[in-house]
Amino acid sequence: MTTIGIADTTFARTNMAKHAISELKRNASIRIKRYTVPGIKDLPVACKKLIEEHSCNIVMAFGMPGADPKDKICAHEASQGIITAQLMTNTHIIEVFVHEDEAPSDREFTALAENRAREHALNVTKLLFKPDQLEKEAGTGQRQGYQDAGPARP
Repeated sequence: MTTIGIADTTFARTNMAKHAISELKRNASIRIKRYTVPGIKDLPVACKKLIEEHSCNIVMAFGMPGADPKDKICAHEASQGIITAQLMTNTHIIEVFVHEDEAPSDREFTALAENRAREHALNVTKLLFKPDQLEKEAGTGQRQGYQDAGPARP
């Protein structure tokens, strides 16, 4: 059976993993292995451990960087670590970050986080079980959490 890893943090202000897990279970017959760490810079090793020690076929990494410049640097460093973990394990890790300054209110922020988590969960099921559907969506301006941008018009 396919196992999907979920790596998330206690630093996050909303439980994005909960929404992703719900979406994953609704769309596929899979096992979930969740690994929660304190902060965003802990995600790369959590993802690598999910792949190597828990035999996950793919991992979703949820992070919520703050709005301060130092938080953006930490998010960049975490991203670099996640990319390295992907290359070291030859396994997809879908980074699902929502920056604290992406929405003007808590209400909009939580809606954005939930939508992004659910839409990336659908991307995970497509990567695993329907890769031809992703190919059909190439160049269509898909946006996770926001309204799709659509393809560019000449």
